[in-house]
Amino acid sequence: MSGMGGEKLSEKIKRASFYLILITLVVNIILTGVNVYLIGQSYQIRQVSLDFQCIVCNATPIIIAWADDADLEKPIIYIGHDGIIEQTTHYGTLYATCQVLAPLYGGLFIKLKNFEANESEYLSSERLNETKISLADEENYIYMVCPGLNEFHPQLRLEAQVHPNPEKFPPKGESVQFFLGRLVLEAELLLFDIQNTTTVTKEISAKIFVTLEMSS
Repeated sequence: MSGMGGEKLSEKIKRASFYLILITLVVNIILTGVNVYLIGQSYQIRQVSLDFQCIVCNATPIIIAWADDADLEKPIIYIGHDGIIEQTTHYGTLYATCQVLAPLYGGLFIKLKNFEANESEYLSSERLNETKISLADEENYIYMVCPGLNEFHPQLRLEAQVHPNPEKFPPKGESVQFFLGRLVLEAELLLFDIQNTTTVTKEISAKIFVTLEMSS
């Protein structure tokens, strides 16, 4: 009996060893497959990255930019005499977006280019050309550009000098909003190379509105 028991135990051990070896082989095959897949994926990722870098290095610099209309709201400063308002100063923020594709490092400069006042019944026709828009706190806005795709969201603080038509200035307790004129910004991209500097420019246009209202 003991001999038969020993044989059965030996058979169980052999069977367990066989299953253990079989499971080990299956696991090794699976792990090998996973490693091969990961190596392939890593190679593809590196290849895509290299292809993208090659495309970027050979790309033509591009600027895509636009701006929202800006409302500079009611006056902060009033200038006049004998109860007649001759000049008002307004402040507000213009929101813009700039998307830049650059093959090199560089800088993006946002600055005011031109402002054309609109003829309006609310503006003094004699002083229309004195209506001005300027940056309230900076001469221009500067952003660092890296190779590849860049996106910036400038928020330009504007100051407007307005010469209203005294006959159309609303009485106290009332207000009127009107189209002051069109502002043109310039986005200038400078790319720095060892041998030379590349310059790309893009105009950005926005409508400017103000509100006339007597101070309380």
